[in-house]
Order: sequence, then C-alpha cells, then structure tokens
Amino acid sequence: MLNPQAQTDRLVCLTENVIEEKRKKFRGIVKVPIEDLVFAPDFTPWDYNISAAKVSRLERIFKNEGCNRSEPSNFILGTISEHILSKALDLSKLTTADLQSRKDPPMLYLPRFQYIRCANGRSRANALSATPQLGSWWTVELYTVVDLSAEAFDIITENYMNEGVFSHGHICERIVHHRSKDPTEEKRWWARLTKNSASILRRLLKHPSLAHHLLQLILHIPGIREGFELSPWGKIMAAKCDEEIIRYMEFILELWVELMGSKEALDYVDPEDVREFQLRVPGVSQLDFHHLSTLVTSGNAFKRMTDGALRRELVVRMKSIKYLIPSLHTLQKDFKYLRPCTDTIIRLFSHNRNPYVTAQSLAFDAFSSKTLLGPDVLFFEKLKCLYLFIMRDMVGITGEWPLLEVGEMPHECARLPRSWYRLAHEARRLGFHSDEIARLVSEDPDEQVALRALREARPDSISEYSPSELQGIVRTIVANFGEARDHITGKPSSEFTTTGVGEPISRRCGRQYSGAYARDRWNFDLAGFSDPTPESMDITSLFVRKSVFHAFWRIEEKPNVPTPEPEDEPMLPPQTESLSSENELMYSQGMPVHAEAQDQPILDWNNSYEHNRMRRRVEIRHRKKKKQKRAVRQASMRRTSQTGKRKNRRLIQNLLERLQTAKQPMISPATQPVARQLAVQQQPTIQQQLIPYENTTSEISMAEDWGAVISTPTLDLIRPLAQTSEMTVLEFIEDDLNGGSWKEHKCHRESISEVIQYLKGHFKRDVEFYHQHEPRTIAEHELPRHDAICIAPKNVMFEERHFPAEEQL
Repeated sequence: MLNPQAQTDRLVCLTENVIEEKRKKFRGIVKVPIEDLVFAPDFTPWDYNISAAKVSRLERIFKNEGCNRSEPSNFILGTISEHILSKALDLSKLTTADLQSRKDPPMLYLPRFQYIRCANGRSRANALSATPQLGSWWTVELYTVVDLSAEAFDIITENYMNEGVFSHGHICERIVHHRSKDPTEEKRWWARLTKNSASILRRLLKHPSLAHHLLQLILHIPGIREGFELSPWGKIMAAKCDEEIIRYMEFILELWVELMGSKEALDYVDPEDVREFQLRVPGVSQLDFHHLSTLVTSGNAFKRMTDGALRRELVVRMKSIKYLIPSLHTLQKDFKYLRPCTDTIIRLFSHNRNPYVTAQSLAFDAFSSKTLLGPDVLFFEKLKCLYLFIMRDMVGITGEWPLLEVGEMPHECARLPRSWYRLAHEARRLGFHSDEIARLVSEDPDEQVALRALREARPDSISEYSPSELQGIVRTIVANFGEARDHITGKPSSEFTTTGVGEPISRRCGRQYSGAYARDRWNFDLAGFSDPTPESMDITSLFVRKSVFHAFWRIEEKPNVPTPEPEDEPMLPPQTESLSSENELMYSQGMPVHAEAQDQPILDWNNSYEHNRMRRRVEIRHRKKKKQKRAVRQASMRRTSQTGKRKNRRLIQNLLERLQTAKQPMISPATQPVARQLAVQQQPTIQQQLIPYENTTSEISMAEDWGAVISTPTLDLIRPLAQTSEMTVLEFIEDDLNGGSWKEHKCHRESISEVIQYLKGHFKRDVEFYHQHEPRTIAEHELPRHDAICIAPKNVMFEERHFPAEEQL
C-alpha cells in the first residue's frame, strides 16, 4: 500500500500527464446546442441527476447577470468519435481548421441520434434551459475519442464530480473494474462511499450466491446502475430469501436481453431508457406500447442506437414482453412486498427467527414429498400455492396494513390467530409438516376465545366449571361463532386488464395499496395467474401482483390456444349451390376417414402403449381432415366473393335504370329515412393521433323499413368491390329511440388492425365482425380481404334489412 506522500506524488503526475495530453491533442472550440450534449458519469441529458441547489443558484445568476460562455474557465469539455465529427463538419459546412482559427467559435450541428460526451457542465446546461432568451447552446472544448485516452477522460470527469453525484451502481462498477488492474484506483473509489455503505458493499461482493448475479447486471447493463442503492441490500442479505432475489435478477437480465435482442445490444441502454421502460408492459398494455414505440422511433430512447432497422426490430420485439419490465430499482421496491411473505415461511417452519438457511430451504426440509435430487416441480407448485395463500391474507397473517389510499385514515391491526390457524391447515394440506404447524393446528383460536370468555365471566377464584361439562359448553360457543356471516357475501372478481386507464406507473412496484389489496386478493390463484393475459388498453393492479409473483417465483403460463371461430367449419354460399367436383372429391375423401376413426375397435385402456399408438393415429387423421376442410372453406370463400361481385353489378345496373326513368325522388313521406353526412371533427386523443383514418362519417337510421328508398350514402356503399388501398369500417352506434345507426370510417388496408383495436376499446365489450351485405360473421384475420366490414357489439341481434349495404329495390 502506498504511503500518503507517494499517493500525492502519483496524483500530481497524473494531473500533469492529463494537462500535457489535452494540450497536444486539443481539436478546437465550438458552440453546440445543449440538446446534443450528454454528461458523465452515466451520459444522460442535462435534465437528469442534477443538483437542485446548484441549478437554482445558476438560474438566478443567468437571469440577473447573464452567462459568460466566452470565458475559457466556463467551457465544457466534450469528446466525440472521429467519423461522427467528420459528418458534423460536413453538416455544419465547416473544416477542421475553422475549429481552431476563428476567434468566434462556430456552431457545430450533429447528425440525428449523435451526441457529444461531456465531462462537466450538466448544471449549467440545465440552468440555461430555464432562460431561453440567452440561447440554447454552450461553448464546448472538443476532443476526439481516439486522441483523448479513456484514463484521461475518467480523471477529468472525477475532478468535476460535484456536477452530478456518482450513483452506488457506478461506484460498484468502477471498484470491480479496478480490482484486478489498479488497487490504488480501487481504493479511491472506495473512499467515495460512507462507512456503512462500504460495509454493505464488501459483504455483498463476498456473498456466495447474490454477488455473481448482481455483477452480471451492473457490468452488462450500464443504464441499470443508477437505480442501484446499497442500503436495501443489507436487509436483503439478512432476509434469507436468496433464491427469490436470484430469480428476480435472472428475470431482469433475461427480459432486457429479449427486449434488446442480444447481450451485446445492452450497451445501448442508458439510465434514461431504464427509467422510461421499467414497470411498463408493451406486450399487454396498448398505452405502454404506444408510449415506448414513440420514444424509440423518434430517437428519444436508446440514443446511441443509430441504425433505423435496429429500432424497428426493437419495436417489434416489444410486443413479446408480457410482464412488467424490471430493474434493480423495482427489485429493491418489490423486496418490501416479498419480505413479509418469506418471514411468514420462516416463522411457520422454524423456531429460530434468524435461521442459517434460506426460507426456501426450510420449506423444502418441511415438505413431505421431497426427492433426493432437491426441489422439483411438485415442490415448487406447492410452495407457490402456499405463498399465494399468504398473499391473500397478508394483513391477518403479518399484522401490517397496506399502503393507505388518498384520504384514508390509519387502521389498527394485529396478527390474527385465526389467520395463522387457517395457514397451518393449508400448509399441512399442501404436504408441509413442522412442529409449528402441528402446534397451530392443535390450537383452535375459537376454542381459546371461548375458554377465555368463560373464565373472564366467572373467574376461577370465585367459581369453577365441571370438567365434563366444560368441553360441551365450549363446543356450543364455537358452534355459535360459526353462525356469523362474512361482510363480503361473494368474492369480488378482478380483471388483469382494462379498457380505460389502468394502474399508474408509481403504483406498479413496492408494497400493495389497501384498495388494491381488498379488491384483488380473492383472485390470487395459481390457475388464474397461469392463463395468458390478452392485450388490452391498459393493465390493472391485479396484473401487477401477477407480474411481481412471476419475477420472484415464476409462472408457467398455459399455451394460448385460440378459440375456434365459426369459419373453422366449411361455409356454404348464401344461395344453395352444388359443390364443385373438386370439393365433392375432398368430401368423399374425408368421409371414410371420419368413418374409419369411428369404427375403431374398443381399446384396452390398461395397455398404455397401445392406447398412445392409437391416439397418435387418430390425431394424424384429424390433422388431415382439418387440412381438407380448410381447402373446402377457401374454395367456398372464393366462390362467395365472385357471386357477391356479380350481385353488386346487377344491383347497380338496375338502380341506374330506375334513377334515369324516375321523374320525382322516390321518397315516401311515411317511410322517409334519415340519411345524412356528418363531418366529425377529430378529437386530439392519444388513440386518434396514433391511428390514421379519415373522419368522413355517414349515419343511416334503422328505425323504419328502408323499402325502395335509395340515398347517395347508400349508393356509395353498394359500389362494386375492388381491392383498393382503402377500406370502409362501419361502426354500429346504439340508439334507444331509433334502434341504432352506422358510422363510417375510412382507413388504409395496412392499418385495419389498429383501427379495429381502437374500436374494440371504444365498445368496451366483445364485438363481432359482419359481412357488408348480410348478417354473416367474419373472422378477424380475414378482415383485410374485404373492402367493407361492419363491427358491432356481440349481443346485438340483427336482421338483413338492418345492414347498411342491404337494398330492397
């Protein structure tokens, strides 16, 4: 170890080397917009990781005295790569000589998604943004990455440490980086921590199970370091929940790799990206997807990703994210929810409140069906069920009230013996056994309350009960307790998603709120959690619990098997026609297959091998039959489309002949329908900004019979079908007085799925898609094949005369 004098000499030498390197490799002085600057140590924009007091002081100085950006001591030191500098010079119409020869520094403009990495100046840039009258640029002392070494840049950055506080994650990364290379530099980084933080970090780096997974995150995901705090990790190590924490950290790495596409692409992630993406689920919440996709496509996220194709691929991958995106920050918050659960497990299976082994190890030792190879699928399934039971009755078991809602008064609560009694019975039912479980099961809380009430009413000092009669009295009182009814007669049902605005971002991690606990706890069920969550407008608090549970214990989701549509069976044309010879051949080939499957002999179910072999044969034949039915359906659809086009041409021809011969409008006063064009002004909602469709609408009343009345909107609807780039979507608008009307939307064929998703959210219930000419449903995946479709709620009953394209001539 170096003595103090040797360390001082070394620092002086390092400073002199940096000064000499800056003098020799200086590139020039330029003016740069503050939007093109990112700042050390995490290389984020000027509005993150700031010192509020310093910014406030600089704002007052700038407003009262102005800012002197020509003073060399006020310059910001920045670095840029050689090829990006060359592109910036071409864009700014400058040369390298202009950067050093001009007295007035020139303005340097950078290409899109490119930034100058600055060692200092974050607070100055932030204060300047509050005084736009001074101009949104600053003077930068520019070096290239090749010319200025990484060591020199690090030393310069550390000298400006007051510009922004180094996060614990950044300090940890620097300590690990210098550990095997330069012990002196490692010691300098240790000095930035308080005594307590340094003690926690030393124990954490020596932890046999947590250290490796934590360093995997800190070293491979630069943007995740800012959310790392050392103070919670002292409690995490003491909680004896290592397996759950490790699963959470593995989930963080797996999900970010899935999002970015590879481990190498994790270098693009900066702290600003983590703050925007964490606690969002773009694969389920449409609001989250639109928010994040906008950030990615606009370049505001992953600013170091310059390839547009990579950005488009990232947007596509976001749809596969089915759980809340985690980070070290969310882990530290969610630990507050995990801690009462694992403490309950430890209390249930161990007399020692501070055991030497983890909660999962204690549970495995208490499991009656454990195997010699360690925890297996059966054990984890039973353990998950036990944790869910604890989560359902968290207040009664732990005696801790959830976070209070706005305006809610604090509640007095304590551990309920009845809750522990039920927990012990559930644990024994699941196959767990321990001395504590046996004790809890043997002590019925109702009997204890009954005995205590009898002794308080008649103290032993003045009276006594006959031992033979006491048990009968107690059983009678306990039976009377059973007459009580719960306040909640039926368990409320919650959904994982909503068509409105869902759970706020700030409530998607950490402890549960009291309103969400009361509403969701009856739905904490492993079977329900295992069902895939369909995409919707936003997520609810119940989905947050599902996602947190998956991060700590994992959920094996059931395969998402789509429900069969009506089109899964061959569709006949509207008019009775004979099958073509090709279709007749398919049916003739399919019928013997079905008969053969039915004529199979009765199987010997005791012979499992023969049963499996015969079942596979039946499945193969079923697949062949399904393929044949699909061919029949496609041929029938082609024939139906051709028939519909011929029918439209005949209708239009007859209509034109009638219009030419008619001398007066064919409108009867008694049966005149309401047909008018409405110009609907586009509302500046989020959904309409994201879904490109025209606002031309037409409403056609269904209150009366249409008869032979033909209006201009109706004539537009019955024009011949053509595979154009536009589609017509007719939305059903319910009306209690007139029965309902139809609103017409125009959209591009490529964007039909986005329009349909918007309309689904508008109806807020299940919908059906109908053919333009008749009340025949259409599968959603076949919508782009049609030029006009109708969408309406599933429970609305239609007749053919109600459809907007049905003409009775």
